[in-house]
Amino acid sequence: MSIVRNSLAVVAASTLLALTSACGGADKVATCTEATKAMTDYQTAAAAAGANFDNLNKATADFSSKLKELAGKADGDLQSALQKVGDSFAELKIDPSDPAAATKVTEFAKKASEGAQSFAAACA
Repeated sequence: MSIVRNSLAVVAASTLLALTSACGGADKVATCTEATKAMTDYQTAAAAAGANFDNLNKATADFSSKLKELAGKADGDLQSALQKVGDSFAELKIDPSDPAAATKVTEFAKKASEGAQSFAAACA
């Protein structure tokens, strides 16, 4: 399951980079800042979860909810991007007994990366 954790770490880091670099428009700065904080909080919670996938799943669900909440405060492309990233994280639930878990993480990573790129474009 270390491949799952490593994949999640890469996705989280790339999403944080997109969120951090995306905060360009003055009217979007507050939402971008909140989204960046939510990602930092998620990374901290995910790291603290260690091998406890229940805690990781809870952290992921909480992060998804926060992004969807932020999407409700935004409009246009920013709203769409936050919703897309939130939806991607909402779909992720790690079951260590599932032999296809690594494949699911790979699919998730692709969706999350696409969402992060949309977010970066919307905040620019």
